[in-house]
Amino acid sequence: MKRKTLLLINPANQLRPGFHINRATRNQPLSLGIIAAITPPGWKIKIIDENFRDFKFYEADLVGLTAFTSTAPRAYEIAAIYREKGIKTVMGGIHASMVPEESMQFVDAVVQGEAEPVWAQVISDFESGTLKRLYKSPFAKEINQPKPRRDLFHPGYICAGLQTTRGCPMNCSFCSVSAFNGQHYRFRPVDDVLDELEEVPQKFVFFVDDNIIGQSRESKERARQLFEGIIRRGIKKLWISQSSINFADDEALLKLAYRSGCRMIFLGIEAESEDQLKEANKKLNLSRGSNTYRQVFRKIHKHGIGVIAGFIFGWDSDTPDTIMQRARFAVNCGADSFQTSVLTPLPGTQLFEKIVSENRLIYTNFPNDWQRYDYFEPTIKHPVFSSENLYDSISKAIRHIFSPWNIILRNMKTLWNTRSFSATWILSLNYWHYRNIFLKGRKR
Repeated sequence: MKRKTLLLINPANQLRPGFHINRATRNQPLSLGIIAAITPPGWKIKIIDENFRDFKFYEADLVGLTAFTSTAPRAYEIAAIYREKGIKTVMGGIHASMVPEESMQFVDAVVQGEAEPVWAQVISDFESGTLKRLYKSPFAKEINQPKPRRDLFHPGYICAGLQTTRGCPMNCSFCSVSAFNGQHYRFRPVDDVLDELEEVPQKFVFFVDDNIIGQSRESKERARQLFEGIIRRGIKKLWISQSSINFADDEALLKLAYRSGCRMIFLGIEAESEDQLKEANKKLNLSRGSNTYRQVFRKIHKHGIGVIAGFIFGWDSDTPDTIMQRARFAVNCGADSFQTSVLTPLPGTQLFEKIVSENRLIYTNFPNDWQRYDYFEPTIKHPVFSSENLYDSISKAIRHIFSPWNIILRNMKTLWNTRSFSATWILSLNYWHYRNIFLKGRKR
């Protein structure tokens, strides 16, 4: 009996290159690797990944697609090719989960939420010819995730992706993580993570957790166990991840993080002033105050770890002066590299609900206009700026942050602050990569 073929597709934004303009900032499609791992034996599975090559038609019995909001139009475009040929399509991921009614117009079935609890039923229903329109995944208190099928990923990825926790208790206004993964912080068993880490072929690893150490004593203890496990097993990887500014609170944990391979941590700073932090609902940053950022970065540097600071431009309370003030604050705050973005309302966020209720979306020709919701251009009608003036002000600020002189100066300071050649090298590459992303991936 001929094996059925499951084709899994990772689409890319066709308007702008975004983060896939550089190999080093392309993220492996972990969700597709997990889907492949939980698909019953007997299926032939292939992944088409537009991070590396454009879509080309491949024969299949069933097609699965994942998409962020900005890549959803491309996912729908590819799905249409298969539906015209009578081939069933299933879509999941953050966008389809937030707007399942929209996605169901363009694919045969939608998986809403995490796939692991329902994928076996999707396959069973497909095989019996009873595929449903919508599969709502129940919230799971524990993560039951297998090792993803890494053999199906494109070999060109420099950095391997690996997830150790899901969920985030912070509930920032612009973030849809809590809507998708919940506000309850959930752990994968440490030994499962370590077993997977030992099999990763890449030297560099990105722990894709939204907050690698969390907020509670339990989450910090779990992080300690993970770091100690990496050291105990002798796993020699260099890793980066994401956290809140409380990452600097426990010096013993910082020491373990470095010894386990941490060389870079992303911290969502978002803004330096109270008005913008209130808009972001960034409660932890508000409680500490922007004058503590330099102290936070200094504590992290002391242990050989560099800091990427995330800043957002385009808050309602922003003016031309505050935007340039944020740029100057960024280059003088003590961080080593930066990720800059334009405030973007994504479905499932508090921000999106607010902006829709106020009729302030600039682009509303959905689904095609979703490709513009990629953090690169204003999508909100601003109370002070026209969209063009806001874009020009933000572009000026970003050019200041990513000027070649600032990059060179930042590299020298990173080496001095961390005394780590590996951290300096990684952060130098990161700085140039983000400059390339935000200055070459321009508005169209």
